[in-house]
Amino acid sequence: METRVGSDAKADCLVTARAAERASVTVATKNRNLLETGIRAVAEAVIESFGSPAVAVEVQDQGALDYVLAARIETAIRRVLPEAKPVQAVKGARAASDPDRPRRSRLYAPGNNPRLLVGIDIHGTDCVLLDLEDSVPLAEKGAARTLVKRLLAVVPFPDEVWVRINPLDAGGRDDLAEVLEGRPHGVCLPKAETGESVRELSKELGRIERRLGFDVGSTHIMPIIETARGVLRCEDVAEADERVVVVAFGAEDYTRDIGARRTDEALLFARSRVVAAAKAAGVQASDTVYADLANDAGLADECARARDLGFDGKGAINPRQIPILHHVFSPSAAELERAKAIVEAAREAESRGLGAVAVDGRMVDQPVVERARRLIKYAEKISKGGAA
Repeated sequence: METRVGSDAKADCLVTARAAERASVTVATKNRNLLETGIRAVAEAVIESFGSPAVAVEVQDQGALDYVLAARIETAIRRVLPEAKPVQAVKGARAASDPDRPRRSRLYAPGNNPRLLVGIDIHGTDCVLLDLEDSVPLAEKGAARTLVKRLLAVVPFPDEVWVRINPLDAGGRDDLAEVLEGRPHGVCLPKAETGESVRELSKELGRIERRLGFDVGSTHIMPIIETARGVLRCEDVAEADERVVVVAFGAEDYTRDIGARRTDEALLFARSRVVAAAKAAGVQASDTVYADLANDAGLADECARARDLGFDGKGAINPRQIPILHHVFSPSAAELERAKAIVEAAREAESRGLGAVAVDGRMVDQPVVERARRLIKYAEKISKGGAA
C-alpha cells in the first residue's frame, strides 16, 4: 500500500509513504545543501516516534516548516500502517487562559492550509481560531487535525488559540482526541443547539484532559449559535457548563437555515437573543464574521451595531479586519474618561454618606456606576494584553 499526503503548494510538502522491508527516508528539495539534513532529521524523528516501523518515506519539500513536515509524515505513516501509534503524545505546554479576558477579535484560519497558517500567531488578534469544520474538505479532515495538533505543540501563541472542531457525531470526537494534545485554550462547538451537546463536549474534554495529565476543566468552550433551533435554545446552551466563557453567533448558516437574506433586520432577533442569553449566563458574546473584505466602512458600521447590542467582539476572516474590530470594541478615551469620572463621583458620594451621584449635573444611578467600573477593568485588561 502506498499513500500521498500534503501538496506541492508553497509552504507545504508532498509526502509519499509505503510499507517496506526497513525504514528509510528520501528527500527532494530545491535547497539540498541547506535543508536536506534538517528535513531528514524531522522525518527520522517522526518514524522513530512510531517505534521505527518498516516504512519508506519520500519527502518533496516546498518550503514547509518543521511542524508541517512532521504532520504530513505522521499522517502518511498512519495511513499506511493504520494500527501504528506514536509512542508518546505530542504535548503542548500552554497555560490556561483567563475566562474573562478580552476577546474583541477571533481570527479564523483553515486547519488544512500550511501557507495560511504560517505566521497566524503574529497578527495581534485576541483569539486565533484554527478551523477543522467548514473550511476543511471531508477528505482532508484527518490530515488537518494532525497539522493543527503539531502547530499547537510548537507555536507560542501570544494570546488565545482555539480549535473549531466538527460536530461530535461527525468527527468531533476524533478531532478532540488529537488536537487536545497540542493544548489549545479552548474548543469551539459549531451549530450548538442544546445544553446537552455542550455538556457532552465537556465530559469528553474532561476524559481527554485526565488522560493527558492536564488540569480537568482548564479547556474553555465556545458554543457557536448558527441555526434557528440554536437561537431558540441559546439560554440552555449558554448556561450548560462552567467551561463556557463566550457564546458566538454565526449569521451565514443561520440565514440559510431560516431562508432569510443577511440584513440587519433579519439578524436583529437572533443577535439580541444570543447576547441576552450570554449575559444572563455571565459570559461573553461574540458576533458573526463580516465577509466583505473591501468594505472597511461597512465592517466598522456592523461592529458598532454589534457593540451597541452588547457583543464583546466579532469574528474575522482576514488579519486586515483586526484593527477595526479592536478599535470599535475597545473603550474610547472619552468613554474611559467619563467612566472614571462616574466612579470617582460615586466614591466621593459614598464617603460623604450621600446616596445620589451626580456627574456633569446629571444624576447617575447604581447600574451606570457598575457599568463604568466594568469598563475601566476591561480597559485595564486590554492594556495588559488580556491577562492570558
